[in-house]
Amino acid sequence: MKILSYKILSIALILSMFNCNALEEDPKGLLAPEGFFKSAADVEAAINGAYAEWVTTQVEKSYLLSVMLRSDMVEIGDRNTSSDRIAINDFSMDASNTLVREGWIRMFQSISAANTAIKGARAIDASEDVKNNLEAKARFIRGFTYFHLVRYFGPVPLILEPIDNSEALNSFTRSSEEEVYAEIINDLKFAKEHLNDTNPNSTRNIGTKGSASTVLLDVYLTLNQFEDAVKEGQEIISNASSYDFALVANYQDLFNANLAGSLKEPILTIDLKNDLNSGSYNQTDGMINLTRVRDYAPRSLSVAVPSEKVYHEWDSRDYRKKVSFEDSVSINGVQTSLFNTGFRVPRPHIAKYFRFPGPQEAGDDRASDHHYSLYRYADVLLMTAEAINESVGPTDQALELINLVRKRARFNGEFESTFPEDVEAGISQTELRDIIRNERRYEFAFEFKRWFDIKRWNILESTFTSEESLEHHEVDPSRDYYFPIPQTEIDATNFAQNYGY
Repeated sequence: MKILSYKILSIALILSMFNCNALEEDPKGLLAPEGFFKSAADVEAAINGAYAEWVTTQVEKSYLLSVMLRSDMVEIGDRNTSSDRIAINDFSMDASNTLVREGWIRMFQSISAANTAIKGARAIDASEDVKNNLEAKARFIRGFTYFHLVRYFGPVPLILEPIDNSEALNSFTRSSEEEVYAEIINDLKFAKEHLNDTNPNSTRNIGTKGSASTVLLDVYLTLNQFEDAVKEGQEIISNASSYDFALVANYQDLFNANLAGSLKEPILTIDLKNDLNSGSYNQTDGMINLTRVRDYAPRSLSVAVPSEKVYHEWDSRDYRKKVSFEDSVSINGVQTSLFNTGFRVPRPHIAKYFRFPGPQEAGDDRASDHHYSLYRYADVLLMTAEAINESVGPTDQALELINLVRKRARFNGEFESTFPEDVEAGISQTELRDIIRNERRYEFAFEFKRWFDIKRWNILESTFTSEESLEHHEVDPSRDYYFPIPQTEIDATNFAQNYGY
């Protein structure tokens, strides 16, 4: 029997609901949703359990950190940190990597809880509209989670029902990427049809019609289905006011935790001070101490720092550079350069997460009030521009969308500068492709997106081995586009391992 795999995939039913105040039944009943769920409130609690898996330390400090380190814009600062972190950054990991294993477990727990909620939604006595809306919330997080899994691992088990016996579990194999993507699209289309335009109080950590459409746009772009991506992106832009989406005027505001929850640009967020669940699911922040300057503040680790070349090649006239980096800190009232050799990691640091942490809890300088954006409206604009350019070339609309993002980058909160300039008509498709790719690199610096862009554009070798590389590593394209399946899972299931691990 696949004992370990059973624990990984089914324990979510206990972990994701055990702390829900609305559910006080015997946990063994969780494996039988049709007999357990009595009301819409019961299903909502299960849905919250699926979303809550994304607001855990294991997702933030393991999964999201791993995709940051895998990119060419972030590397290890203090190499006295965990060897598993270093191995991911250096493309030298193996299948025993803890960060990879913890991400796998949390995401499959989210999927397991979503599956239970979906079956529960179908079983309760409620109107079809209510049942469809509940199912849509669960199918959104399931589709979103599988989108991360398939890009990270490649073929993965496609589990669409609650697991209630070992025979069912033993039948699972790694489904092809094509099969997984087909189900992701089905889930997101259902979610888009049945979710509300906005959530109560405009919260952004539960799926909406607009966030489902945004993830679907990303899926189409990833699959090179550019015409579908154009249609999806244009629909989001046309309905931006209904979805309550808009660019914020000041780029810095996006990374000011004092404003978290009040902005219209975030589309889907992770909020570690969430109300999805109680107890251990409200976690201490990690990005502050992972990115903050060691030798400057307590519990600051300088683990994830910018690749030095990123800082030097980024034009200082771009306001986003000032927001993204901290290159000096105040020590005893004296502004001190981070290039000073008195620091263990003497280089600029990522400023987005520790500069404005919000009203931190007393005694815990890691507990920020940030809502980490997994998608924001600028992403919609640039993805749509990319899809237009790849399908029909550099149209006026594609240029307009890019220029909206550039215009915001010219405003520093007080006045508008002249850089970066608008992209003008008359350029080629290839030239605009390069502009869009660079624009994404600047706009979303250190926001967990760069690795997936590298993978989507199939530019691993040129990114890490050319003279222009921001961070040089020897890479193997036949291996390094995927992370390894955790060895614990291989041992329990006899799944085939990804090549090279």
